[in-house]
Formats: sequence, structure tokens, C-alpha cells
Amino acid sequence: MSPAVISPDGRWWWDGTQWRSRLVEGELDLFWFTSTQDWIPRILVTGLIGLIPIVGIINMYGWTLTATDMVRQRWRELPPAGFQYLERGVAPFVVGLVYGVVALLVLGSLALTAILVGSSDHGRVAIAILIGLLDVLLAIAWWLLMLYLFAAILAGSDRLGIERALDPRRLWAIARANSGPTLSIAGIYLLGALALAAIGAGVGIVVPFGGLIVNLGLPGVFAILVPFLVRITVDAAPPPTTSESIQHAG
Repeated sequence: MSPAVISPDGRWWWDGTQWRSRLVEGELDLFWFTSTQDWIPRILVTGLIGLIPIVGIINMYGWTLTATDMVRQRWRELPPAGFQYLERGVAPFVVGLVYGVVALLVLGSLALTAILVGSSDHGRVAIAILIGLLDVLLAIAWWLLMLYLFAAILAGSDRLGIERALDPRRLWAIARANSGPTLSIAGIYLLGALALAAIGAGVGIVVPFGGLIVNLGLPGVFAILVPFLVRITVDAAPPPTTSESIQHAG
């Protein structure tokens, strides 16, 4: 008779050839999850859910934060796939959405100004080009800033709530105080997203909707981020303003 999948004390699982620990032992490597129980179906099903517009990314944020909690509590395992992470993923999604809308309004206004200036007077085409170039540079700078603040948005909105995470000073303080894991998360997320996009584009040429199939691996990128998210602390949020202090005192 083969041994049970999970040991009686819950600390070990049987992979078909040997017992593997379910607990964190030492430092986790980038692909720590590939030696955990049921990691392939958990990533694929979570990736399938991730294909649902809006709901999918909200659920994936919650799933990632739950995985971070499990590792922080010394459990070396990915959370089961499902929609139960939606509520927890709302905060980072809303915070990211608000910052995105602000960027869209600012950048859109500049783009519209460039169009109006260039079309109203051909003598001002050079000015319109300069405004358009400024718009592009600001868009790149904003994208890089959001990439840098990605870890702070995930951890800050989850621990502090939406209202406090909408304060850019708090997010900046969290990112600066955790510069090591913040930069690691930004770099890994960027490389992972670019890799999936490149593979998806190549597969999409051969297989219809191949890009969507490749995106099933996106939860794997988030799983790689987990050991770095565990190291993010939110203690570095700036002190409240005078008005906030008066409010709390009241």
C-alpha cells in the first residue's frame, strides 16, 4: 500500500517517489514552488481565472497576497486555485486603477493639447511636437514609477487599506524603505511579463489564441515574487499630517 499523500502531522507530502517538506526551510529560490504539492494545476487554474477581464487580475492579486501570507507563516505551498481571493485583491486593484486613471487624464490632456496646437496653426507644429514628446517621456516615466511602486501597492493597500495607499507619500516611503525587494520585484515582474509577451506573440503566429494560452503561466511570475513580497514591510509609511493627527485625537 502506497503512503498517504499528506503525512499525519501535515508537514510532508508524497510526490510519488519521495517525501517532501511542506514547510519553509532556509531561503527560497526563485522557482521554490515547482517542488510543492499540485503546483501545476494550481497555477494553470489560477491562470484560467486570470483570463476573465478585471475579475481575473483582482483574484490573482488576492491569490498572490495569500501565498505571501502562507510563506510568511512558514508554509511552503501555493494556495489552491479558486475565486475565494477576490475580496483581498480588490484593494491593490483599486489603488492601481486610481493611479492609472490620473495618469490617463494627465497624459490624455497633453496629447489633446498637442493635437489642437498643431492643427490650429501650422506655424506651431514644432511646439505641438515638443508637447507630444513631453507626453511620451512623461508616459515612460510614469510607467517606470508604477513598476517601481508595484510591490508597495500590493503590500501597502493590503496592510493599510485603500485610503492610505492612495497617499503617494506612503507608497514612496514603503518602496524606499524596502529598496532591495522592491527593485527585485520590479525587475522580475518586468522580465516575466516581457517573456510571456514574447512567447505569446511567437505562439500566437502558429496557434490561434496562443497568446492567451501562454498567459496561463502568469501566476507563476507572481509566485516567483512571493519570497520578495514576504520581505516587504509597511512600517515606513510617513507620519500623518496635522489634520490626520487632529482627526485621530478627536
